[in-house]
Amino acid sequence: MWLKSIFNKPATSTQDEGAHEVASRPAATQPPARKTMPIAERAELLQPAKSANNQIQYDDKLIPQLKGDHAALLLMYSSVANRMNAGAWDAVPATLREMRMAMYGHLLTEGVKLYSYMRRSLAEEPNLLDVYRSYKREMDGIGRVAFDFFDKYQGKDWLALPDARSNFKAEFENLGKVLVDRITREENILYPLYMP
Repeated sequence: MWLKSIFNKPATSTQDEGAHEVASRPAATQPPARKTMPIAERAELLQPAKSANNQIQYDDKLIPQLKGDHAALLLMYSSVANRMNAGAWDAVPATLREMRMAMYGHLLTEGVKLYSYMRRSLAEEPNLLDVYRSYKREMDGIGRVAFDFFDKYQGKDWLALPDARSNFKAEFENLGKVLVDRITREENILYPLYMP
């Protein structure tokens, strides 16, 4: 199975083991994907903690929240893959829209709370600042490609086009590889740089 190649990497943490376990379960036993919070509600939660000089402060709940977002995105990815494998193609666009919203919320949180804080906190650490900048640039590019993909397959018109399902499957597999690689590197390299 093509999805197996994405999720059959050795786990690097307890959370990775959980994500691998969820992805390897058959569709019937998987819990439903986490519902995403409406943008207006999430925006209220994103109000950054500020000090007297209006700087974003360290948030000890941020990294667990971002890792939870990663787990939810992987569940949604598995849900789309399971629907494809079951031949339930008509359900794919709605699941992609849900995944798009979850990714948008995750990237918004990273941009507002993680990247803004790290840019300031690493200002006097040139090597670490370079690591942060490379991750931010890379994520900007990945985000653009991912949202282009989600937008391309948002409606159901593509389902009727010849070879569209095959093209979708190849693009979706590639997106999964990129996401798994990025999530692994963020959790193992970038997130540990987020310190008070």
